[in-house]
Amino acid sequence: MSPLRRLVFDRRSLHAVAAGCVALAAGGVVLLRAPTPGVTAPVAVTAAPPSRDGLSRAPRRTVTGPQLTARVALSQGSVDRRAPGHVFAVVDLDADRRADEARRAPIALALVVDVSGSMAGEKIVQARRAVLDTLSAMRDDDRVALVTYSDSASVVQPLARVGAVRSRLESVVPTLETISGTNIPAGLEAGAAALGDGSDDLVRRVVLVSDGRDGSGQSLDSVAGGVRLRADRGVTLSSLGVGADYDDAYMSRVADAGRGNYEFLRDGMQLRAFLGRELDAAERTNVDRATLDLDLPDGWRLHRAYGVEPESRGAHLRLPIGAMSAGEHRRVVLDLVVDPSRGPDAASAGALGMSLAWRAVPDRRDVRLSVQALPLAVVDDPASALASRDAAVFADAQSVALAARQQDAVEAWRSGRGAEAESIARSNVVALQALQAAAPSPARAAQIARYNSDGTHFNQMSASSDEGRAYGLGSNALHRRAMRSGSGY
Repeated sequence: MSPLRRLVFDRRSLHAVAAGCVALAAGGVVLLRAPTPGVTAPVAVTAAPPSRDGLSRAPRRTVTGPQLTARVALSQGSVDRRAPGHVFAVVDLDADRRADEARRAPIALALVVDVSGSMAGEKIVQARRAVLDTLSAMRDDDRVALVTYSDSASVVQPLARVGAVRSRLESVVPTLETISGTNIPAGLEAGAAALGDGSDDLVRRVVLVSDGRDGSGQSLDSVAGGVRLRADRGVTLSSLGVGADYDDAYMSRVADAGRGNYEFLRDGMQLRAFLGRELDAAERTNVDRATLDLDLPDGWRLHRAYGVEPESRGAHLRLPIGAMSAGEHRRVVLDLVVDPSRGPDAASAGALGMSLAWRAVPDRRDVRLSVQALPLAVVDDPASALASRDAAVFADAQSVALAARQQDAVEAWRSGRGAEAESIARSNVVALQALQAAAPSPARAAQIARYNSDGTHFNQMSASSDEGRAYGLGSNALHRRAMRSGSGY
């Protein structure tokens, strides 16, 4: 038998991995929100027909518009009529690699910096330097705002052209001092308010810096809800945790709601590099306010989404992606449960319809395009359904799901359940190895190496030590990146 045929017909390991990974993937939180209203000025796009590469009958689509290409695939082309089953939809988004300098939109950057007592000493010194370096790298036509927060927020510099305030801020920033309290929501609200209502063509971004835990008493759900509403209006939020004492669940949640980046830094020395990357991402933004809208056929339901916070209204799903910079890749994986008995006829379980909307920043126009629906057939036995599987798409989807499962391992270890953490990590490695055998990928090989490293650290390092806390924070940031990009290792 040829290697290609072995790839298709070596189903036992793939079936075992499928069952295991589906059982491990917990249901996601679904928020009740209205779908995005239609946008104007649609443009011509290209559409590729379903792929038939000889290995699979699973449908694929490719659509291209200004600054963005989307590739959509189902993990299989059919389901067994006798029982509901899991089918994965994988959406890969690629922003155009070319950053058009001639039409680059000015950016509006709000730096929201923690000046609570725990930032005293080297951290505040490094924060000052990082802000000054960021100012130095910004262009005169860009806009900047600076907000500090402790027990309340203070607007050190309202939004203004960098060229008009650079000299003033170079004098003011070195005088920033620390005081008590950590009221993160106050800082976030002040930073977003400084950026305005988004009525012009500025690319808006808030960068939150904190080394502690919020003391405002406001619930995280409430804070994330406010961040999400601002993101809907085009304000991206990235968060940066400094040191080993901040609340990473809080900081990563607000970054998810703000559709931005989240990172852990061991100390303030790394602040400048992070802010430099954020500035570069803002300057190279060529896609803004990107969203996916899906209409689920009868009998289909969302079990869990990876790489995005889904919003649901009945059978309609809205998946907000946010801003993307030139060359950026994003991956969204949907774990869908399909009941074939509710399909439109005996031979079909229906077809997944989808549309994609975004603002093409260099063109200053709104784009909406439709993706030709991806059909799912009904067959009479599980072997035929398994034969319709696309090994590569299935492996990519499961690899993302396992990144979420690896976060569970890290959390178990940090909570003192070391044996459970090691067991989860080992099972994840076994599943990844089976996926790698079926659909080899350098990214998956790196993922296996990382999970083996996690298992070693779980066994040899105390989670309560300074080194252990730092390792846990860094691991969770890494696994989050992997779920968003599909290749974060």
